[in-house]
Amino acid sequence: MSRLASNRSWSLPGLLFAVGATWGCSDGGPSPTDATASVDGATPSSAADGAPSADVPPPIDAPSFADAAVVLGSAQTFDGTATGAPVHLLVLSDPHYYDPALGTTGAAFEAYTARDRKLIAESDAVMRAMVAAVQTENPQVVLISGDLTKDGEQSSHNRVAAYLRQMQADGRKVFVVPGNHDIENDGAQSYAGDLTVPVPAISAAEFSTIYRDMGYGAAMARDSGSLSYVAEMAPGLWLLALDSCIYGDFRAPETSSGRFTDQTKTWIQGQLALAASRGARVLAMMHHGVVEHFANQAAIFPEYLVAERDAVAALLSNGGVGAVFTGHFHANDITRGLPSGSARAIYDIETGSTVTYPCPYRVVEVSSDMLIVSTKHVTAIDYDLGGAPDFQSYAHKSLRVGLEALIPELIAQAKYAITDSEAAEVSPWLADGLVAHYAGDEVIPLDVPAEVQTWLASGIGVELLAGMMLQSIWTDLEPPDNSGILNLATR
Repeated sequence: MSRLASNRSWSLPGLLFAVGATWGCSDGGPSPTDATASVDGATPSSAADGAPSADVPPPIDAPSFADAAVVLGSAQTFDGTATGAPVHLLVLSDPHYYDPALGTTGAAFEAYTARDRKLIAESDAVMRAMVAAVQTENPQVVLISGDLTKDGEQSSHNRVAAYLRQMQADGRKVFVVPGNHDIENDGAQSYAGDLTVPVPAISAAEFSTIYRDMGYGAAMARDSGSLSYVAEMAPGLWLLALDSCIYGDFRAPETSSGRFTDQTKTWIQGQLALAASRGARVLAMMHHGVVEHFANQAAIFPEYLVAERDAVAALLSNGGVGAVFTGHFHANDITRGLPSGSARAIYDIETGSTVTYPCPYRVVEVSSDMLIVSTKHVTAIDYDLGGAPDFQSYAHKSLRVGLEALIPELIAQAKYAITDSEAAEVSPWLADGLVAHYAGDEVIPLDVPAEVQTWLASGIGVELLAGMMLQSIWTDLEPPDNSGILNLATR
């Protein structure tokens, strides 16, 4: 996700994009003994036990693999042959790791975090919690769909790689792709008192070197024009890891959008043809979405979907890809889309950010043409929560209170004339909608439809746009977001 700049002039669509955009040591790295945090199903180490407070919606957790297997039965491939043992994946996205040695106190850092609702100062503790989650879940493969760092700081990347090496213990495979924050980011900086100081960022070549052991070194094939590659997750199961980000000569300041060049599209088509010729199944991973996750997303938040998304989705679907793991928007959402020019649909499995409430990750069992998807959450971290009863309450308050405070401030900078009272009226509704969408499986409150109709009937420009926005966010597209069984054979 992109940062918010304080010197912009905002239209309301641009404002709402920006609101969405903020929610999305030594080089040797941390010691394994630092991974002392808690996740669903594990024992908290420092945060309080127990459920979140009453005003915090509890995270929704999926059935276990054993429960889901009753529904799954004995899956088979298209030709009816057995596929062997299931493959267990753990999927996380947008950890936005920030090296705490770059400074987490002082006026400059506080000014940054006041305009960015990600849990940046807490990101190191959250990453340690994710190491613990991997050790608890014991997947065969870990997938991370981009935005590994806050703003591409070299030292942050080095520490992320150190944590990922911990995840690789016991022979696990870890695969990454870059997000829009990770490469050639001019926002890489440290904080000291009132000062912000530029620090080294990394190039695309440095990204593939730092994460050599997380996909690039063992790739079966690499695209010469991007950081896309193909890797084997398990015998007969390939990962098409796609770099959808814009950097280098094509990058504009604070670029959040994504695209594939014609060269990369041709490479994708060739790799999918090769997989088909060898009888391999293929799952894809990229930072940007290929399918809208709520009504009118392409109109309201276009930069969270890859350019020419319908053509890209058709390219993948026609090539045999039934599901793609994405991130970027910081929402936990699954959508099934049927792209033009394709006879078969594709599932976009978007995973929320580990540093944005409700701090989810996914556990996925791949068994033949079935995906059994579960969602779990970071429930405790080794960090001072300032009196909050638990980490989920802390994360919820950080996001909800921050959103409501930030929206009026940004609306005041918009091209539309709006009073303080009008901004104060709009912001709680939009904040509630965004928080619910991030959690997934949102259920529209009874009072929202009437409010939407009031805004749409007002004839006032800003209220018309806010009404459309509110209605769109609360329109949750099928299938369920947090748990379920996706049949790729019947998509």
